Amino acid sequence: MSEPVCRTERGYVGGTDERDWLSRHCEGDAEAFPRLLRRYRRPVYSYLVRCGLDAASCDDLFQDIFLKIHAAAGSYDAAQPLRAWIFTIAANTVRNHWRRSKAGLAVVGNEPLADHGDPGPGTDGIAETGQALAWLPVAIAGLPLAHREVLILVAIEGLPQQEVATILGMPLNSVKTNLRRARLALLKEQRRRDTPVNAGEHS
Repeated sequence: MSEPVCRTERGYVGGTDERDWLSRHCEGDAEAFPRLLRRYRRPVYSYLVRCGLDAASCDDLFQDIFLKIHAAAGSYDAAQPLRAWIFTIAANTVRNHWRRSKAGLAVVGNEPLADHGDPGPGTDGIAETGQALAWLPVAIAGLPLAHREVLILVAIEGLPQQEVATILGMPLNSVKTNLRRARLALLKEQRRRDTPVNAGEHS
């Protein structure tokens, strides 16, 4: 792995928050990049899964994204949120993958995301919730890419819409429109599933 070329931002005084990790990485801090990886590996991998990528592609793109983060470490402006910068790289990597792929909008399976030991509800609660929402990952993966990526970044990753506009390189109004259309599509699917099969058969 080649050494990143570092750039020190004029007037920036390093603190202790995550925005210092890449500058410390550039300066030779051996713990900085592993710390960044531990913090962002699950959000980035979850993003890849929810974008509808198969397991092999998720693994390949995950490594590609963090190699790009390493290579571009010196270009990161510590005055900007690190999370948005990382997801810009992730979103562009996924877009490039779809451009190269003939698979188009692949649909993920019904397998839940791997649990890495985070605290949560008991087994019964997880099973009940999983059964109720088993359709959701498939429905999200079936959305047009422009709708899907906005929905994931805003509704799942919790990024502000203005940041998402910057990440995806689209006008804020387009972000809002794509988010609304994605939510309407999911709501329509939920209503379809909640409607009894024999509804409307009786007058």
